[in-house]
Amino acid sequence: MFGRRKQTPSAQKIVHTIKSKGPMTSKDLVSSTKLAPRTVRYALKRLVAQGVVARVPNLSDLRQTVFMLHIERRMNR
Repeated sequence: MFGRRKQTPSAQKIVHTIKSKGPMTSKDLVSSTKLAPRTVRYALKRLVAQGVVARVPNLSDLRQTVFMLHIERRMNR
C-alpha cells in the first residue's frame, strides 16, 4: 500500500488519519486514532524510516514535532 512493504493496521490508521486531517503531533495522533502512545511511537518510527511520513519541527512551538505525509512535505517547500 505504501511502498513495497505491507503496513501494519496501526500504521495504516495513522497514515489515513494524517491524510484526512493533515499534519499532526504524536499526541494528536494518539487522541485521534485511539491507539496506545507506544503503538503510535513505534508505527511513526517505522513510517519515518520507510519514507512514508516526514518528521518536521512545529514552527509555532519548536518543542513539538509534527508528522506529515512525505509528499505533503515536498509540496510545502
